[in-house]
Amino acid sequence: MGFIKFNLFFLLLISQVLGQTRFSPKSCLDSVYDMKMVHQGPLFGLLDQEFIINKKNCLIHVTHKKYFPNEWFVDVCREPVHIKVTSATGGVDVAKKVALCQNFDKSQDTSDFCSQYYALMDVIQDDGLIFAQGDRDDLTSDHGKTFCTYLLLKKYLNDAIIFSRYTEVPDIFSNDTKKVGPAPSVINKDVEIIKENQEVKMESSSSISL
Repeated sequence: MGFIKFNLFFLLLISQVLGQTRFSPKSCLDSVYDMKMVHQGPLFGLLDQEFIINKKNCLIHVTHKKYFPNEWFVDVCREPVHIKVTSATGGVDVAKKVALCQNFDKSQDTSDFCSQYYALMDVIQDDGLIFAQGDRDDLTSDHGKTFCTYLLLKKYLNDAIIFSRYTEVPDIFSNDTKKVGPAPSVINKDVEIIKENQEVKMESSSSISL
């Protein structure tokens, strides 16, 4: 009897461990959820600070309220890469990506898009990932929902990865960013050097044959 109880306990333990797997890029993109966190904000906690995520497949709506509400709307399956931001008048402004937000010398681009990108990611990290409860790899937890949102936005806004629900979803867990190839001027110089080397070799071989 004790042996049977031990086997049942062991099987339950194994099934629980196997069930705790990280969500996939596909399940993250296809997920639909709403989550809201409220904690003490400024003025010695007299004001509540709200962090809200509304996600429906490719559409992500992030709301953050400290003194005044800020809202960002992102469709990670739509070109060109852009962010829709609610303005102070209640309208919607569009910030389109036109350059890398971080240059090779680690300096940051100050365009409207990059400013909104950094503001959005700071909110998700500081008021989302740090305070969210639960397992970050579990899409049913607030932490998992925030983490999924963070990964999708980072790939779309920073790496310019356009997602699609109808094709294979790229790896969102990789930290690799899109590599920018050398400038055309550099390529042309390399081609000219190769041609010069080839001409020198041809001249030296012809002189030897004579």
